[in-house]
Amino acid sequence: MDRCILRVFLSTIIVLSLLFTCMSKMVFATHEEPMEGFVTKKGKDFVIEADDGDYIVRGKDLSKLIGKMVFLTAIITESPKGDIIHIKSIESMENSPSD
Repeated sequence: MDRCILRVFLSTIIVLSLLFTCMSKMVFATHEEPMEGFVTKKGKDFVIEADDGDYIVRGKDLSKLIGKMVFLTAIITESPKGDIIHIKSIESMENSPSD
């Protein structure tokens, strides 16, 4: 009986530590950051082309900003398809070229 309880206890600790490790990696993969970049559209996705790479925009229609340089604050999430951003605030930079 005591061995059974010990096995259940150790199994629980192992499962909880694996779960904690996975959740920690998920937390570190998401962060909020200010950035600037050029708004483009690739296929159906809006994309921010920044100096450090391209970011796929989710949840925001940027059709009025295509071709403009913008300053934004966004939550960045790493994914297998690339970095995805959820924009918190965005504004066009005054010196951006216009069509």
